[in-house]
This record gives sequence, structure tokens and C-alpha cells, in this order.
Amino acid sequence: MRPRYGHQHGHQAGLTLVELLVALLIGAFITLAVVGVLGASETSRRRTLDGGDTLQVGAHAMSQLDRMLRSAGSGYAQSASHLFGCRLHAVRSGTQILPRPSGSPLPAPFAAVSTGSSGVFRLAPALIAAGQTTPDLSGRASDVLILMSGQSGQSEMPMGFAGDASATTLNLDSTVGLSSGEMLLIGDRQPAATGTAPCLISEVSASFDASAGRGSVPLAGTYYAATVDSAALTSFSTSATAHAIGHVGNGNPPLMLLVGVGDGGLLATYDLLQASTPALQALADGVFALHARYGIDTDGDRVLDRWTTASGDYAIATLMDGSAAANARLRTIVAMRVGLVMRSARPDPDADEKKPPTDATLTLFADLGGSLSQTLSLTKAERLFRYRTLEITVPMRNLLMLP
Repeated sequence: MRPRYGHQHGHQAGLTLVELLVALLIGAFITLAVVGVLGASETSRRRTLDGGDTLQVGAHAMSQLDRMLRSAGSGYAQSASHLFGCRLHAVRSGTQILPRPSGSPLPAPFAAVSTGSSGVFRLAPALIAAGQTTPDLSGRASDVLILMSGQSGQSEMPMGFAGDASATTLNLDSTVGLSSGEMLLIGDRQPAATGTAPCLISEVSASFDASAGRGSVPLAGTYYAATVDSAALTSFSTSATAHAIGHVGNGNPPLMLLVGVGDGGLLATYDLLQASTPALQALADGVFALHARYGIDTDGDRVLDRWTTASGDYAIATLMDGSAAANARLRTIVAMRVGLVMRSARPDPDADEKKPPTDATLTLFADLGGSLSQTLSLTKAERLFRYRTLEITVPMRNLLMLP
């Protein structure tokens, strides 16, 4: 019998409409769940990145401030008794930069900074100008630090005058370590009629012979002038001293800086000697506020005894009045406590005005208590951001070693 050939047709069934709708609904739920997980993950990632960036930037800023504060006073602190509080005089390329001439305001954010006398800055390792910037990020007064240090890398011992100075030459009892282009801080042990004598910044000429060891030191260059404002080289007595504080050409000039918070949360520095280019530079961003306190030695044993705000006897104008009392008070400052409030670049992704992520107040120096602590009250809009408070306590080692 012959086999039969042919096609056998099987029965094929499709999805019903109900089954299709159920599948679509399940798929939608799965998609929503995945989107929710991804959204939460992205929110968490952004929050972590914002917090990490804020902390990293703040830590960098604090490390820079710590370094500058620890170096404050280097190069001239051994002559604190006659140099602290001296009125600084300097030119740069023939133009007077200290005292700042009338009509030459400091750039933002330091336009309102004043030491009590217009354009005048006096020598001191570290000062607090309380509440002298108002950054737009916070709309509140923030402190400014004034930091001064030499960077010559030489001995702190002063070079005494071996004879009268001329308009272009110093006569020193030692020139060991000096080189052409060295910046000199010249001050007088003999006080002025009204208190501390003025001091003058000058520069060793390129014609200087370093092999001499002592004697004549010719002056010329970017920071040289025979007379600056009311200070003249020939007016210094034979009891004056010269200190090597840095070098013009080797990238190691002295630091005479203002540090403060400007608009946009920018922590900026300004070089009073304009040795750096540009003179105004950014140190960190995302800074909401800067505040500081002095650590004081009250009994002359070079040990910190108490903390104080930059007010009363330690207000900037009082410390910078050029008197013998101000000089003595400057020598009691042996430490500084600095606090930064950092703010995230954008509001918290889950921020809700009814339940904001940040408390209504932030406090710096809480352990000091009373008027020494610094409390910032935040608005509802400000509380939508995340904040970090950072603090450092820095011993002023050059002041701790004063004779």
C-alpha cells in the first residue's frame, strides 16, 4: 500500500486582548520600578558627589590656610619688638603700592577692607579684619585674614646697620646669604615720635657682589625707591635692621596676603605687594562664610591662655594704630582658630521646604561657647542646600618662639 503524503496543519492560538493588557501592565510596573531605582540612584550619586566635592574643596582650602598661618611672621619675627605694627612702605616698578594711594581701592571682594587708616597696612604676622566682606552667597558679613611672612629661606636674624644708609646703598654688618634681587624689609629700632617707626621694603641690586660678606649693599630694581611716601632710606638711624624676606625673580617673594570670601562663594587671596600674577587669585569655591578667633598668651610664657574675638583691644583698628601698646598686644597672639562654612553647589535633589535637609542654624567654634562661638541662622531657601563646617586651630610657631 502506498504511503500518503501531505501537510498536516496544527492549530495556532494568539493572545487574547485581556492577556495583552495584563502583559503591558506588568511591563509598565517593571519600567516604573526600574526608573524609580535609577532616579534614586542618580539622586544619591549627585548628593554623594556634591558632598564629596564640598568636603574636598574645603579640605584643600584649610590646608592652604594652615600652611600660610604656620609660616606667618617668618623672616622678621625675631625683631618683633621694633617691627610689629610698623607702617609698610613699598613701590613696584616706580608706582607706590603701600600705603595704597588715595583713589586706588582694593579689588573686590576686599574693597571695604580697612585697618583703621585709609590705605595703610602695618606689619603683623596674622590679623583678623572682622566682618569686612559681604559675599552674595550668604549676604552676611564674613571675616578677612591679613597674613604676612617672608620666604627667603634664610636665618631669621636681622642684619644690623654698620653705618648710615645713602639713597642707593645700605651698609650692613653682615651680607651672608644675600643675593641680587633679594627683597629687604628695613625697620628702625629707634621709635618714631608717635610710636613704632615706619618700615620700608626695598631690593638688592643686580650689581651686588655676594662675595663681600659685609659692608655695602647697592639697591635697585622693581621694589627699590629712595623715598616712598614719608619713608626715606636716609631717614633710618644706625640702629636700624634689614631682613631678607624673599626674592623677586626666583618665584619665592614674601607673602603679604588678604584672604576673604567674595561673590559666588569664591575664597580669594590678594597680594598686597603684587608680586604674584595676577595679584587677585582664587583659593576655593563653594565657601559660604569665613570666621576666625585669636589665641592669646596673657602672661608672656608663650603658652596659649585664652581665646578672643577680633574686637575691643584686638579690633583691627586698635592693633593697627602704630602705638607701643599695639606692638606689645600683637606679640601676645600665639594661635588662630579659623572656621569655614562650605555649601553645596545646588540644592539637595530631595529638598522640601517643609522638611529641609539642613538645620535652621550652623555654629562654628561651638566648644568655645558664649560670644566666642559663631552662629549663622539660615533662611528656608538656604536650608535647601547642604553645608559642612570645617575648623582648624593653628599655633603661630614664629610667635611662640619670640625672645
